[in-house]
Amino acid sequence: MQFHRRVTAVVVAHNGAEYLPETLEALERQTRPADFCVGVDTGSTDQSASILQLHLPTGSPVVGAPPRAGFGTAVRTAVAEIPARKDSHEGRAHEWLWLLHDDSAPEPDALAELLLAVERAPSVTVAGTKQVAWDDRRELLDVGLSISRWAERLTLIDVDEHDQGQYDARSDVFAVNSAGMLVRRDVWDALDGFDPALHGVGDDLDFCWRNRLAGHRVVVVPGAVVRHATSRQHPLSTPHSARAAEVYLRLKHTAAWNVPFLAVGAVLGGVARLLLGLLAKDPAHGTGQLLGSIGGAFRPVSLWRSRRSARRTRQRPRSIVRPLMTPRRDVWSHRRSVIDAFTSRGASGAHGPVGTEEYIPSGDSNDDFAALATPARLWVGAGAVAAVVVLLAVSLVGLHRLVGASALAGGALLPVAETPGAIWDSATSWWTILGTGFAAHGSPFAYVLWLLSLLGLGSANTAVVVAVVCALPLAGLSAWFAAGALTRSRGLRLWAALFWGAAPALQVALGSGRLGALIAHILLPLALLGVVRAVGGAIVDRPLPEQIAKPGVGGTRSWTAAAAAGLVLAIVTASAPSLLPFVLAMLVLALIVGRRRTRTLWWTLLPVVALHLPYALSAVREPRGLLGDPGVPVGFDAAEPWQQLLGFPVSFEPLLPLAALDFLAGPWSLVAAIVIGAPVVVLAALALFGRGGRGTAVRSFWVLAVLALALAALAAAFPVAAGRTSLIGVFPGPLVSAVSLCLLAAALSGRAFQRGGADPLDEPRGSRRSLRVAGGIALAVGPVLSLGLWLAPEGSGPPAAVTQPVTIPGAPEQEARVPADSSDFGTRVVLEPVAERPLPATAADRGAGPERTRTLVITVDEDDNVAASLMRGSGTTLDALNPLFAARSLQGAEDVTVREDSESARVLRTAVAVIVGSTGADPRPSLRDLGVGFVVLQQSDTAGDFLSGRIDSVPGLTAVGDTDAGRLWRVVPATLDDGTEDEGDRTARVRVVDADGRTTSVVPSAAIGAHGAIEPGADGRTLVLAEEVDPGWQASLDGRQLDPVSVGWQQAFVLPPEGGTVDVSYVSPYQPWVEAVQALVLALTVLLAIPIPSRPGVARPKGSRRSQPAARHRPPSPTDRHTAGGEDVETHEDDHQPATSGRSSM
Repeated sequence: MQFHRRVTAVVVAHNGAEYLPETLEALERQTRPADFCVGVDTGSTDQSASILQLHLPTGSPVVGAPPRAGFGTAVRTAVAEIPARKDSHEGRAHEWLWLLHDDSAPEPDALAELLLAVERAPSVTVAGTKQVAWDDRRELLDVGLSISRWAERLTLIDVDEHDQGQYDARSDVFAVNSAGMLVRRDVWDALDGFDPALHGVGDDLDFCWRNRLAGHRVVVVPGAVVRHATSRQHPLSTPHSARAAEVYLRLKHTAAWNVPFLAVGAVLGGVARLLLGLLAKDPAHGTGQLLGSIGGAFRPVSLWRSRRSARRTRQRPRSIVRPLMTPRRDVWSHRRSVIDAFTSRGASGAHGPVGTEEYIPSGDSNDDFAALATPARLWVGAGAVAAVVVLLAVSLVGLHRLVGASALAGGALLPVAETPGAIWDSATSWWTILGTGFAAHGSPFAYVLWLLSLLGLGSANTAVVVAVVCALPLAGLSAWFAAGALTRSRGLRLWAALFWGAAPALQVALGSGRLGALIAHILLPLALLGVVRAVGGAIVDRPLPEQIAKPGVGGTRSWTAAAAAGLVLAIVTASAPSLLPFVLAMLVLALIVGRRRTRTLWWTLLPVVALHLPYALSAVREPRGLLGDPGVPVGFDAAEPWQQLLGFPVSFEPLLPLAALDFLAGPWSLVAAIVIGAPVVVLAALALFGRGGRGTAVRSFWVLAVLALALAALAAAFPVAAGRTSLIGVFPGPLVSAVSLCLLAAALSGRAFQRGGADPLDEPRGSRRSLRVAGGIALAVGPVLSLGLWLAPEGSGPPAAVTQPVTIPGAPEQEARVPADSSDFGTRVVLEPVAERPLPATAADRGAGPERTRTLVITVDEDDNVAASLMRGSGTTLDALNPLFAARSLQGAEDVTVREDSESARVLRTAVAVIVGSTGADPRPSLRDLGVGFVVLQQSDTAGDFLSGRIDSVPGLTAVGDTDAGRLWRVVPATLDDGTEDEGDRTARVRVVDADGRTTSVVPSAAIGAHGAIEPGADGRTLVLAEEVDPGWQASLDGRQLDPVSVGWQQAFVLPPEGGTVDVSYVSPYQPWVEAVQALVLALTVLLAIPIPSRPGVARPKGSRRSQPAARHRPPSPTDRHTAGGEDVETHEDDHQPATSGRSSM
């Protein structure tokens, strides 16, 4: 008996006005037309709804669905509008649904072929079509679908494979695409349609999977062809949603006992995909895969409902579909072929027109010989070599006395700890070991010093000496690299290198021992280079073919450059915290204003925040310390804003003569400042107001320059430490360097020297040669003058005022004084070679031993002023200094004043007064509480000799003798009647004290913690630390926590009579999770920043079927042909949209 098969065509549209008319026309041209049509519009913002109403047959309902409704929900809405049949109850078995997307146009005989297939095989309840490209009927998309054992969507169609009938023999397949799917109505109702938990990708796979398990067949009909546009983008069809659907299907169709194992495996697989995405320089894809894995695995309610529905309709064992799954070997084989196809295409494009460029004579002898003689034929790095040689020669002449030094000190600089391990402990500790201690995380600059120690093969001091001596050539080299991203002119790149290597801000930082500002100046151009390349703003060395995309240039964003820029900026802001507000503001503004174009910069922001996060949390009580300069606080006289605009961070009197040429009267300081700093300002202004060039880049650099200048002008008014006579503000040098760099970048981005992309300095010819030569000389005068003025006073040796190393490491220095009769721009070098260990060996060994005694260092200046400080170990080192410690002496927000001495500071002051006053009083009780085991008197002038005699008569101090660090005394216990030392008067960092206050034993101590065994004793004992009281201190006896108490200013714990093993530690509540976040972010950033050998990628223009990956990104997996293609080649142009594929937008 023959039945008429009633077909209802369901057309679902979402913003498909571009394709919908042709789809509806193709529906109308069917040789076997549909019996009924229903249109569904899912919240389109274009004319899709109107087109459906106008072009569908008369009487066809058009209904609406929510904007984010999935394809299955839209079809469910349409099915509800189908009128019921009037024949028998078996009518639904002969009623069929034909599902069409708005961008899937069937060939005229498509429906007839589908119906013929189901008529021949009654067991077939789902039939699908051959999918071809919308614009190219020959290009295959899929001929049925399959999955791997892990529910990965597959077609096994090669890249751009053409239809030659090679798949026309296919019939039974695992699944078919929902675009053009013909499904029997009763089966649709029995299976309850598409799973509503799968809004986009994966709903057709799941439906066919359940259809198979219900005992029905799924076939593809190669004779039924649908043209499908897959270059559209839809929020429900992305790599993220594809991964979520894959995980969800895996959990839905497995045995119940296997669900938790697969869920955990899916999340771990997402983590692995994230790491692979970072290695492939596509963190956006990797992050989407991880989030998709989590989203697919952690939907317990939806998963329970879906599994219950699937269990209700399942009539066959799950294993019945296994033969239709693609083996892993075939999956990998196909994936390799896809990868090879893309990489070979990129390689052939890269070595085509670009790689085979050659010089072709024009026939004009003058032009030909001029081209052969042009400087462009020289090696591209010749300018870098020239700049490095010049700057290195000048540096060696000016700093010859520092060459070969074991360590350096002077100004803000101190020696660094001798081992990388000690530096790492300072960087990661949550307790600052300065004075009597302070609750604060180690300075971020300590991480930089640790990196320097690695570069110095374990010796940070050696690395510091090299960095100081080679600061000028290193700065010039970094500027040369950065200039290459902004100009092709080799002459301008050479000038930029010389300008940056001779910048006054660099000279001031070097001369005053501000190592952090020095490192920041060297690395700032590299940070700029990374940011420019991260947004694809670097210029192209030579034109690339249209289909080739090179990361970092020509509008193609680079995640690798973004990660590298983030690491460099993290080092820069750690070295110069004054740059932290500028960097954060720059990145946030770029992300807000640039939006999609600058989104790679969010990864640049991450390592900066991560590196400073623990330090910022510990700075809640002293927030002004966040901007404090690393090193010893040194006073300065900040320059006026107009001087900072010219590149000078320290004030100078413009009407005075130059210190190097003080015999010439007149305002030569002003003349020199203008010659040195004005050219870059003028060129930047010409670039801003001139025609041509990259206007957006120039304006952006000017905005950043103004921002940095405003912050530099305000910096000095923000106190961060207390000097001997005044408050010390934030040093504006790094911000001035940022101003100069932004102006230099603006100047290089303009076209003041260019005609049609060629630089006159590179190709001088004709009557313009004299003008260009004069311009080149004018630009060179500034750096030459700056180097000469810096070199003149340095060539004769160290200044007379600097004849000794730093007298009080860790204490604020006297403010710098500028001579009244001349100006040196604050560039005089005060650095001197010193020993790596500032303290005598005897005191240093005791300070590093189990007792961990401190050393009291006393100094006397030329005015007989006495100063003192407590030092640990071998002496206070640069890595141990903490700006938060210096800032804690200040109080107030608007009217900042110096805070009164703490109790421990008063104890220290009293002890020093007793020692130097020779009052006859015994200072040992105070020294014992402070943990002092030795006293050092630095310097040996007349005042020092007089004071040394006084100290010899102080009770409890025994002279050891003169050392290289000064005269040394040991603190000895009181002597008993039998002539032995009183053990109860011993000094150590951690002591067990009885009820009478006598020391009964000493606990072996480390720099912060302590661990050791104690004997049983009487009641009333306490464990006393020579550290400030803080809630973070914890102590235990054989695992039992001890109750904390305080003994004056000292942290102590109540000890029971029992003996046992004591453990003392300092724990911050932020420590575990903050360090985990910090380590994770920095590790992922390093992984992303590691460059990999790249090949140019292939970028498709708008309208292409699928995006092709650039070499820096992941190769496409087979799943990408059926999900969103990702964003492998990211451009600045908004109309270059990443393509989706395989599935339609619905």
